[in-house]
Amino acid sequence: MKRFIFAIVPAITLFYGCASTKVDLAERSPVAIMTIYSNPSVPWYDERTGGESVEDGILSGAVNRLVNKANPEYEERQERINQASEYFSLRLRNAGLEVIDPTTAKDNPAYKNAGKTFVDYVANTLPAEGYEAITGTNRKKNKLVCKETGAKSVLYVKFHFQKVYAKEGVHEKGVAARLVMSVFGTDENGKKIINKEYKAVSEEYAELVNYSNWDRDQVLSFFPELESIVIGQFLSDFVFGGEAQAQDDFAATPIKIKPKEKTEAKTEEKQAGDTESAVLAEKKATAKKLLERGMSKEEVSEITGLPLEEIEE
Repeated sequence: MKRFIFAIVPAITLFYGCASTKVDLAERSPVAIMTIYSNPSVPWYDERTGGESVEDGILSGAVNRLVNKANPEYEERQERINQASEYFSLRLRNAGLEVIDPTTAKDNPAYKNAGKTFVDYVANTLPAEGYEAITGTNRKKNKLVCKETGAKSVLYVKFHFQKVYAKEGVHEKGVAARLVMSVFGTDENGKKIINKEYKAVSEEYAELVNYSNWDRDQVLSFFPELESIVIGQFLSDFVFGGEAQAQDDFAATPIKIKPKEKTEAKTEEKQAGDTESAVLAEKKATAKKLLERGMSKEEVSEITGLPLEEIEE
C-alpha cells in the first residue's frame, strides 16, 4: 500500500538567522560546498511533538551508537551520507553550476583547516567523505574561502535522516523514512543569501510486524528517492525558478589554487597543531568520564578513538 505522510514541524535551523531572500545561484557560480554532513543514526521522529526519541547529548549519543552498531541504520551510516553528498554535488553540476568541493580542491586550506571540533566528533554529526562536519561559520571565514578558491558563493549542507510511523487513523501500520535537508549559503562577501530547510517523507513504508519488528533495510532503501526530492526542491528555488531540471552527468572541474606565502602557511600549520592538541585533551577528559560511568576500556577506546595505552594512563 502506498500513501503520503504529512508532517508539520518547527524549523530545524542549521545556522543562526532567519530565512534569506531568494537568489539565483547560476549568477553566483563557482559554488564552494564547505560541508555536507548528517546525523549518524536514524532516530524516530514524533509527528505530534516534532521531536526525536534518541541522541540528545554527547555521552548518550556515543553510547547509543555503540549499543546499536549491529543495526543497519548505523552500519550503513557512512554510505548513506556519502551517497547524499555525491548526489548533491552531481545535481548542482547537472544544473550547469561550477562546483568546488573536495574532489576539485583537495589541497585547499579552506578544506584542510576546516577542522572538526571535539563536540562534532563525539556528538551527533557524521561528515561525508572528504569533508568535516562544520556546524557554524562566520562572514570573515566565508569571504576568505571565496578569495582562496575563486568561488562566488559557499554552501553548508546538512542531511537529517529519520524514521516515522505510517498510520491509518490512530493505528500504526508501518515505518516510513523521513528526510530533512538544511542549506545555508553566503555570497563572496560573506553575506548570508540562503538559509532554508526541505522535508520529505516516503510514500511507501515497511510493514510493522510488531512494535520493534520491521524491515530496516527496506526503510533505508527509501532515502535515495527522498534525497532526489529535497535536492530538486532546492534547485527549483535557487537555480531553476520553479522549472524542471536536467539529469545529465557533469565531470568535476579542477580548480587552480593560488599558492600561499610561507609566513601564512606557517601560521595555518601552527593553528592546526593547536586545534589538534585541544581536541586530544577533550578526548582524554571524556574518556575519563566514560570510565567513571562503568564502561570498559575497550568501549571507551572505540568511542573516543584513543588507543588503549592512553586510556590506561
